[in-house]
Amino acid sequence: MKKIMTFCLSAALLLGATFAVQAQMHGPHGHGDMAAHMDHMTKALNLTADQQAAVKKLHAELMAKAEPLMAQHHQQQADLKTLMNGVNPNSDEVGQKTLAANATEQQLKALHEEFKTKFTALLTPDQQAKFAQMEQMHHGHGGPAHENPTSEN
Repeated sequence: MKKIMTFCLSAALLLGATFAVQAQMHGPHGHGDMAAHMDHMTKALNLTADQQAAVKKLHAELMAKAEPLMAQHHQQQADLKTLMNGVNPNSDEVGQKTLAANATEQQLKALHEEFKTKFTALLTPDQQAKFAQMEQMHHGHGGPAHENPTSEN
């Protein structure tokens, strides 16, 4: 019974981690749509040319750190899927691999927060207020910021 419960918990954690990372990295404003997102932010916040250049540099730094972690996480997800689709999956192994995938996801979230902090520091007080308002609107639309509405994102 204990192994069955561990397996079910591991499967639930895997699904949650999978959806969270996919939404964060490939959602409406994830890596796959960065040009459109940057254009939107430039217009909405009225970013100067210097700010745009600084944001592009920050993004390049972010992606240099995040891409290996994203590749690692995708492999972890694939390994978990293979393991879970196998005959009689080992619940201990599923649990260990789920925890490893979750740790990678947390590293990606930390990189995202670091980027957001550095991005916000580039903004004027008026732009920061507008950005905060944009984030509040985003909270209501189920994006990554919606995961914990009581935290400051």
